[in-house]
Amino acid sequence: MDFSFTPQQERLREEIRAFLEKEVKEDSKVDFLYDRPYSPATWEFLGKLGEKGWLCPTWPGEWGGIGASALDNYVIQEEIAYAFAPAPFAVIGAMVVGPTLLAYGNEAQKNKYLPLIARGKVEFSMGYTEPQSGSDLASLSLRAEDKGDYYLLNGQKMFSTKADFAQYGWIAVRTDTTNPKKHKGISLLILDLKNTPGLTIRPIYNMSGYHSTEVFYDDVRIPKENLVGDLNQGFYIIGAALLFERAVTIRGFHKPLELLVDYVKNTRRRGRPLSEDPLIRRKLAELEMRFAVTGVIARRLCWMQQNKMFALNETAIAKLLSTELVYDLANAGLQIMGPYGELQSDSKYAALQGCFAHMYQESPHYKIAGGTSEIQRQIIATRGLGLPRG
Repeated sequence: MDFSFTPQQERLREEIRAFLEKEVKEDSKVDFLYDRPYSPATWEFLGKLGEKGWLCPTWPGEWGGIGASALDNYVIQEEIAYAFAPAPFAVIGAMVVGPTLLAYGNEAQKNKYLPLIARGKVEFSMGYTEPQSGSDLASLSLRAEDKGDYYLLNGQKMFSTKADFAQYGWIAVRTDTTNPKKHKGISLLILDLKNTPGLTIRPIYNMSGYHSTEVFYDDVRIPKENLVGDLNQGFYIIGAALLFERAVTIRGFHKPLELLVDYVKNTRRRGRPLSEDPLIRRKLAELEMRFAVTGVIARRLCWMQQNKMFALNETAIAKLLSTELVYDLANAGLQIMGPYGELQSDSKYAALQGCFAHMYQESPHYKIAGGTSEIQRQIIATRGLGLPRG
């Protein structure tokens, strides 16, 4: 079994690194870290990625991709994430919407949205969660009433990240209130966020400075042509879309581990380098081991995707391992650095420019977004091990 990359993939990696060294601006890195509204530098960067075909590399050339394999895409995503650039897996249009439209969208939708997504010209906001509906998507209640040639929406969505600056929304709604099987009454709509009356968008901030939004729908009209796939089949389409969302690399988080290793090599405490502390050495070794394991699983997932194999269980494993690894890495960093690690980047005494303080505040978010850790364990238990639902 060969886990190495091909010479062509290594050349691709070097080409991407050279591109990133030239094109990534500091404003774009901050946009990526805090998920703030894209600055002009970020839109420019996404546009240049699109010109290269690297924003949506696995797509056919006719839609703006380069027909890359899943492992080619993994190489591209790794390098972009490692550079702390706005990674395609953080762009909802490229990560979720585009692949789903390729599979379920009609020709008019593909022609309208895919070229814009692939060229980095538009972004989407995801509208799944509601005040009383989170991991249990089937319980959502935002109703879309059939009014002939349009749907009328009244209700609320929570944690609709990027709704304050994205051009379009990707919205799960209830179109059948009578079916006792609630998951069979959900549909998926595309919403023009910039030109649709009746929307109220408010920011929601977490402790790290990352922000999402809540969106209120008051007599919002969405044309029926914006229905994605078949009516009342949205639950199944969203299930497929979540597979795209969860299949990501965590290569970008290996850089903080490298910084932490350098820190313990060059920092003394009580007259001795921190690197001589056996507890610290053991903790760092365990993190490196988990990065290696998660990387192997991620590459296996690429192979399964390339061979069009159903990978729900493997995707859940990769998502669970990666997000909990980030959480544990953040904790380890603060434990090792002590009080200096807790300082924000604006303090001259902050260790590693406050990198781990920010990661610590942000890490709980990773265990929730895209499906909670509890949901991933449920999938692994039921779909992977064949255990009954609790």
